[in-house]
Amino acid sequence: KYDAVMGDTTIIANRSKYVDFTLPYLESGVSMIVPVQPRDDNAWVFLKPMTRPLWLTTGAFFVLTGIVVWILERGCSGSEFQGPPSEQTGKVFYFIFSTLVFAQ
Repeated sequence: KYDAVMGDTTIIANRSKYVDFTLPYLESGVSMIVPVQPRDDNAWVFLKPMTRPLWLTTGAFFVLTGIVVWILERGCSGSEFQGPPSEQTGKVFYFIFSTLVFAQ
């Protein structure tokens, strides 16, 4: 049994049930947000922030952008978008995915 803990100990909801924490000497600006009720997590929780029509619109623009890039790039000499159709499709969608997701 311990009377005190010293060090870099984070204050989380589970620990707050069992021990009392003192206030820090310096305010770091970081706060703790804990849900009031337990929630059931599932693998599709990332879809909740947007509605179904918005996801469909995003997917449609993803495909449309891929088609436009393929049309513009397929005639260029030395382009990466030349070769068999299956290879071109993979490159186009990888290019669009990386542009839409990682360019933020």
